[in-house]
Formats: sequence, C-alpha cells, structure tokens
Amino acid sequence: MEVFRTVLGDVSPEKSGVILTHEHLLYGYPGAELDHRTVLDYDNNVSFIAAQVSKGMAEHGYGTLVDMTPPEVGRHPELMAEVARRTGLNVIAITGFFPERMGVPYYWRRQTVEELTDFFVKDLTEGMVFAWQQTPYRAGAIKIATGQESVTPMPSPIGPNGRRIHEVEDRVIRAAGRASRIVGCAVNTHTDPMDYRVTNPGIEQLDILEEEGADPAKVIIGHAFVEPNDDQLREILNRGANVQIDHIGIPWRVETAEELDELMANALVGLLADGFGSQIVLSFDRWFYNPRSDVTESDPQLANERVDLGYLFTHFVPRLKSKGVTDEQIQAILVDNPRRVLSIKV
Repeated sequence: MEVFRTVLGDVSPEKSGVILTHEHLLYGYPGAELDHRTVLDYDNNVSFIAAQVSKGMAEHGYGTLVDMTPPEVGRHPELMAEVARRTGLNVIAITGFFPERMGVPYYWRRQTVEELTDFFVKDLTEGMVFAWQQTPYRAGAIKIATGQESVTPMPSPIGPNGRRIHEVEDRVIRAAGRASRIVGCAVNTHTDPMDYRVTNPGIEQLDILEEEGADPAKVIIGHAFVEPNDDQLREILNRGANVQIDHIGIPWRVETAEELDELMANALVGLLADGFGSQIVLSFDRWFYNPRSDVTESDPQLANERVDLGYLFTHFVPRLKSKGVTDEQIQAILVDNPRRVLSIKV
C-alpha cells in the first residue's frame, strides 16, 4: 500500500487534489524567532494562513501541500497540524536543513552522517521535535539544500569534496540519501540559480544521494528552472530524477515575474516535446506567513508572500496552453507526477 505521510497521519494519495510540492506555511530566516518584532500571534496567524488555504482549495482544487520549511527556518509542527485540521488540506512536512551558509545550526554541524540519518528517520517515523518537546506529527519527505546566501548572490566555491557543496552539506545529503532509502520517502531539494552558471548542482546532489542508495525517481530537484539551461535540465532528467518549476509569479533573481514565467514556460515546453512530461512538478515556493511582513512591507523578498494562489490558473496555466501544452500534460505535472514521487510504500 502507498500513502502520503501527512502531519495528521497517513492518507491515500488518491485524495491528493492539486499538489504544491514546495511551499512554506510559516517562514522566517534563522534567528527570526528571537526578534521582538516577529513574535507570533498564534491563533491569528493560524487563522490568516488557514483562510488563504481554504480559498485556494475551494477555488482552485488544491488538496496537498509540501511545507518545505526546515527546523531552523520556522518549522512549526503544531501550526501545520492546526492548519490541516481547519482546512482539510494534506500537509506534508519535511525533515532536513537549509544550505550550510544560511542554516544547519551549530549543534547539527557537529553530528556524524549516522547521527543525522537517525534524526531524519525519527522525524519521518516517530514525530518531529519542537521547542524541546516531542510531537506526534511526522514528516513525510526530506529536504536538502546547497548554495550561497542570497543577499549578495554568487556561485558556491569548490568544496573539500571537489564539488561545489560545502562540507556540512555533504554530510546532510548523505544522511538524507540513507534515510530516504530506509523509509522510502521523497527528497526535495533547494539549488541556487547562481550555481548553474559554474556546475550542475542538481547532478552534484544526485551523485551524493545515489552514492548512499537513494532512488533518483524519488528525488525532486528544486529551483532548476529559475535560470533554465536545457542541457542541464536534460542531464538531471536522464538520470531518472524529477525537476520542479517554482517561483511562478515571484521575481526571484530577475526583474519581473513575467520575465521568469516566460523563461520557465519555454523550457517546460521543450522538455515536454522531448518526452519528459512524467518527471516534472510545479509549485510557487510561497510564504503563507512571514513575521517579517509585520516589520516592513518594503522587503523585496516578501514577493514570495504576495503572489495570489490563483496565479497558477489565471496566468501560468493559460501561458502554457497558449504554447500548446495539453490538459493531460498539466494534469500530470500538478497531480500525477507529484503523487507518485511523494508516495511512501508501507
């Protein structure tokens, strides 16, 4: 039997609805939880998030969301569970960490691959820990992440392993590969667009994951379309992994969302023509609530929170259809493909 492992328990993938594979219900960079200006008003914040979710479900058929927020960036198991209770949304949490330059708290930087593997497996099979307390809410996928910080974007340097992956990231990825093999769950990744200028970060991630026994068919390479390179995308796909279109409606590393949407749509059409339609998923990478938005509305990174959940169907899907993408292909990208990748055999 195959299931989605959600924060409220295992459910049938057949009840997936439209699936968003990379989102953030609550998001704050490491350290934000210590700022007097970003204290959560828990009930009001949950209601704010749940209202957005409910509207998206009713109007656009969203049924499943992967909350890709790692522990040091605001992962809040009880908040995810409460949003799921109020809305009926399948919320799949992740275990894993942010890139080394922005995340992986010092405590975890000291852990061995074996210890990190045990941590991931326990998050996936026993429940996540929050604020020093064990919770019953299990993760259903693993996140790995590589790349530099985004204030002054630049390619990653060559690390001690010969790849453009830092030392701690290497250990985290190896642990993720082992945990994915043990549990049978998906690995969803963060890559930095700048790294595609000097290497193929998706391939570097896959090399390490596969060295540890992970199945590339259970891997989603995230942010691979932000600076789309057809040869690099095909290299990833030919390895049997999946690629994710994200940041639709969100101008990340570009001047306008329109510019990025067009680049990604054209790259997608080319991949579909080459027969890769079963290996593509799609998401926003949206922040449903970032406490930073209560501090300042001028932060350009808050564009992640401002894109409307309807944008996928009012702007991006019509763009794809105008380029000849069929309803069947869109169904595969939004439902069939992520359903297959995210399912866990139990």
